[in-house]
Parts: sequence; C-alpha cells; structure tokens
Amino acid sequence: NLDKFERKNLKVPIRQGLADDNPDVDAIYRMVGKLPLKFNKGENIALGKGSICPFNSQNTQFFPESFLLLYLPSYCSFRMTDIWRSFIAQVVGWQYDWCIGFTEATVIQERNEHNLMKDFNDEIDGYLNNEAILDILSSVSLDKSPSSIGDNMVKLYESLVRNQLIDSKEIPLLESWINDVNRILL
Repeated sequence: NLDKFERKNLKVPIRQGLADDNPDVDAIYRMVGKLPLKFNKGENIALGKGSICPFNSQNTQFFPESFLLLYLPSYCSFRMTDIWRSFIAQVVGWQYDWCIGFTEATVIQERNEHNLMKDFNDEIDGYLNNEAILDILSSVSLDKSPSSIGDNMVKLYESLVRNQLIDSKEIPLLESWINDVNRILL
C-alpha cells in the first residue's frame, strides 16, 4: 500500500522498470519462490539517500546526467556485475540528491533456460560480500560537485580493490570508460 509514502518531486536519473512473469531474480528465489510472478500495478517509488536496492541491466533507463554510471564492472561474476554497478550508482547518486526509481512492470519477460546451481555459484560472492561492499562504499568520502561523478566512481572502485573485492585490473577499464563517455558528452 503506497498511501503511507510521501509524494514529492525528486531527481530520478535512473529508473528500473519491473518485469512480469519471469523477472530477473536471484537463483535462491528461483529455487524456492513461485514463478510466474505478476507485480501489482500502481505508482512509482523512489529510494533516496541511505536506502539501497539492487537494480539490474534489463528494462532500466539512464538519463544523460547518469550516463557514466552505466559502467558494468568486468572483474566480478556476470551474475554480480549489474548488482554491484547498482550499488555504486546509488552511492554516487546520493552526493547529488538523486533517487533510484522503480516503476510498475512495463515488460513481460520470457527467460531462457538457466542452470540454477551455476547461477547460485556465480552469486555466492554477492551473498557473502554485499553487506561488506555496502559498508565500504558508504564509508568513502565523495565530492558533491556534479563534474566529479567519474572521480567518485574511481574512488569507490579503488576502495573495492583495496579490500580485495574486485581485481585492480578494473581501474584502467573504468578510467577508459570515463574518458570515452566524457569525450562523447562534452
């Protein structure tokens, strides 16, 4: 019931649309939950500073001010790349009073076959480390200047490298991404 939530205009440069029938959920849910799944139709919600929720790469809209945050890390499992990207995007967004929006289901997804045990194995890093990752990311001092999104991303990824959660080979890829996107946008 959304009646208890405050309604206001917010900056929401990233919006995750939900997917009916076979949404992108983790392997544990697929093993114990019930599918197909239909989400309730209703209003959009947005999560602001201090609230975090993973969002994925599918059915997600990024507006120009958040384009740098499209970067998907390469040195983690495929099952975690969009999740960890979403954590970094949200922590960076907090500096600019951005919220992450979630809309009612806007697509119906027919998912291809998956080996659930392989998916589960590929998600173990997340199950074991997501809380630590969020603690690490939340503890990094970031710049509030709108021109420092790329610098803030580098600081966050470097903190994950220092804590041995992502390989140091991630940093040159990230820096190349930032340079390329900035060259296109500027």
